[in-house]
Amino acid sequence: MRPTAVGITWYRREEDFLRLKAMSNDSEELEDTYDEWLENAKNVLGSLTLQGLNVVKVYLDPETFPAWCKAKGYEMDATARSRYATDFAAGKI
Repeated sequence: MRPTAVGITWYRREEDFLRLKAMSNDSEELEDTYDEWLENAKNVLGSLTLQGLNVVKVYLDPETFPAWCKAKGYEMDATARSRYATDFAAGKI
């Protein structure tokens, strides 16, 4: 059974990407620049869409995401970003 929606983390603008990257425990794992991240994210979005999945862009907000991580007991890393996107797409947030 395929999920009704797949969440993919997204940044509204370069400033959000840079702020969240600076706060992340795995910042070295993220792309160096917003433009690099955007190119990769668009490729992933296109690939998932071609697979027939309903993809939801889930915007990470540098004002609210850290509080969500703390409330849920997550470190600010790829696991938290993925969980947030998944929960949002499933309507749990």
